[in-house]
Amino acid sequence: MIIPPRRIWPLALLASAAIGLVLLIDGAGKSSASYDEVAYLRLAAQWWRTGDLETIGRMGSPLTFLKLQQAPALWFVDRTGRSGWIDDPIAHQALLLPMARIGALWLWGAGLVLTACWARSLYGPSAAAMAALLFALSPNLLAHGGLITMELPLLVFWTASVALFSRFLESGDRRAFLASSAAAGVAFSCKFTTILLPPILALGWLVDRRLRGDCRPIRLLLRVCSGMLAFVVVLLATDLLVTGFATMTPSARVGSEHPSLSGRFGPGVDGWLVRLAERRWPQDWVALAIQMIHQRSGGMSYLLGQRRSTGWWYYYLVALAVKVPLGVWLLFGGRAAAGVRGLRSGWRRPSSGEVLIAMSIGAMLVLTALGSKRNYGLRYLLPLAPSAIVWVSRLAEGPRGARALSAVGLLLMAVTVARCHPHELSYFNALAGGTAGGRFVLADSNLDWGQGARALARLQRIEPAYRDLTTYYFGDTDPGHYGVVGVRFVVDAAADHPGLPARFRAETRFVAVSASLQHGPWGPEGYFRALDGVPPDRLTDDGTIAIYRSDRVFGSEQVAAPGEAVLQPVGQLGDAADDHPGVRLEGGLGREVPDDDEIFLTPQHLDGEVPLDGHGVELQQRGPVPLVRRPAHRHQGDDRPVLPVGADVADVHRLVPLRRHRDVQPVAVSGRMGPKSGAFGELANHPRRIGVGRVGHLVGSQRLLGRLGIRLDRAQRQPAAGAEAGRGVVLPRASGADDRGEGHGERTPGGRTGRPRPSLPAEGRGRSSQDSPAPSG
Repeated sequence: MIIPPRRIWPLALLASAAIGLVLLIDGAGKSSASYDEVAYLRLAAQWWRTGDLETIGRMGSPLTFLKLQQAPALWFVDRTGRSGWIDDPIAHQALLLPMARIGALWLWGAGLVLTACWARSLYGPSAAAMAALLFALSPNLLAHGGLITMELPLLVFWTASVALFSRFLESGDRRAFLASSAAAGVAFSCKFTTILLPPILALGWLVDRRLRGDCRPIRLLLRVCSGMLAFVVVLLATDLLVTGFATMTPSARVGSEHPSLSGRFGPGVDGWLVRLAERRWPQDWVALAIQMIHQRSGGMSYLLGQRRSTGWWYYYLVALAVKVPLGVWLLFGGRAAAGVRGLRSGWRRPSSGEVLIAMSIGAMLVLTALGSKRNYGLRYLLPLAPSAIVWVSRLAEGPRGARALSAVGLLLMAVTVARCHPHELSYFNALAGGTAGGRFVLADSNLDWGQGARALARLQRIEPAYRDLTTYYFGDTDPGHYGVVGVRFVVDAAADHPGLPARFRAETRFVAVSASLQHGPWGPEGYFRALDGVPPDRLTDDGTIAIYRSDRVFGSEQVAAPGEAVLQPVGQLGDAADDHPGVRLEGGLGREVPDDDEIFLTPQHLDGEVPLDGHGVELQQRGPVPLVRRPAHRHQGDDRPVLPVGADVADVHRLVPLRRHRDVQPVAVSGRMGPKSGAFGELANHPRRIGVGRVGHLVGSQRLLGRLGIRLDRAQRQPAAGAEAGRGVVLPRASGADDRGEGHGERTPGGRTGRPRPSLPAEGRGRSSQDSPAPSG
């Protein structure tokens, strides 16, 4: 039995709504607050309690969007005994935000229905079914449909205005014209991008009438201008109605003088201008003026590895190329090819709706390319998505080949969403190399809008080693609200960052950095340059935060000043040696190192074991310390050396390399004790038996030696004395050594200081050539 299309499209609409809502509800609690969501949550709670919304106007934002989105959730929270969440929304944001997002999903549903109904009115029921499925399977619409930001409210009422204006052009129905104007007024009260809508609609009106054969351009122009003047009047009146006639003064503080006007035109004129400027105006109008000032001043943007405060004219073209799924581009190509075939078979005047769609998309792209100095994301083009979907949906009403192409495109969209859910906000197509490659193309709301804190917290719960973490997080809230532990630095979009350290540093085993800081526009210029060329140890599931091993990024911590305590061992200088045996240096060296008076430059790996590749200082005190290889090498069945360490610490003057196949581990041996002969059995490998003394700073071998005045390019070594300071060891700065040490390591292409190649004592050069070659002096 074949179901007729007129019965299929309602079923397709319901199925699309179910698919989209399930995805959105599932993802509501899997991401942290995106940028401004916390501010909107706080402002909505303040409005709910006090009715005050002037603060958001001072930010240069309209009023209505947060009422439409958050009123359902706030009402529910208040009625279910959770009023404390509203009283302190910041502290309860991890619980309140998912509820607010779910409460705002009715707007996404409204956009879905509008798009499907518009497609049906233009092309037919099959087109409506296809439009509904495309809307529900769009990663970008799912990404912003699940946030309490301005994008979805704007999209819904922008789409309603354009669809109603299309009906007015087709039928001449003035009720559709007035309804379109009113919808535009609500859109304006949701986001000020709506100021572009009247000129776009006017252009579509002019072109449509010219295509219909109106050959009186002056009369047509006057008619369109007068009509759009009425459109704007209704728009502004609707804005006043929906905002409750809210007003505010342009300046937060009002007085008899104005800093920009007083003294410029004379006493009489100045006073009149000041009174005019400081009177109360509709709040959205004042907020629009504030936003225009922000827009004129520009803002930091990021594109293809470059930062700029004035933007790029081609920014949105690049964003479309890498953020729109390839399945959509396939459908666009098929739709364009169908249009070309239609022109070859004979001219057919396009409908008013098709003209309006073409004009709105083209004009919006031109206006954003030429007029925007703040390139923050593809979301500024999101209102065009329903128009593009309706235009493409005509394929479903075409011949068999077009319908087959429609099915292939929808299948590709379904696969795309299945692969990127629930991280649709950070989606990039294959042209950008997916999310991992997208961080080198775009940033901010295209990738990392601050939504990655929950993903980082989940990773810390799954792999506890990542709890020893320093996080540089882009956003406007503390990621600790979502369970992130460790040292946290929050960097917002402000020009100044008073809480940020003077230089990029981390005293934890791992360091995590948000993509919008490392690659995007919001980190201080050059601040994260130490990460250039360093592969991350891990990316969060959504790709927004990269985690690095600190020893691979910094190599070590610098000793900031002469006499700074570097180690705080368990024990005192001069303590008696313990009874632990020494350790045999593997690889045919034929020597042993006594267990006392030793410092090992070995950082721990993720599972608490010690790798053979890195820098750091650990003073081991209790029991033998297993020195194992990388995780990939742990099941090869070879023996692994164990290095026990005593409490006494002496001055250091040379390095002895411990070799295991192609891994080299420098071991710092005390200046008064060299390698000794003897035969000791190897100790067993006990990864859990690690005793670690208190460590003040991690110090890599190259910089530690720099402090001691040792030059690696000379055979002669100059020992430096260690001085007792309570329970610590004080390493004095060597004369003439700069902050980075002299002659220690080579600069790699990524800008990091390479590992030093220490001289090997003469008695230790017994390594066979089949293993790693001995380092040169």
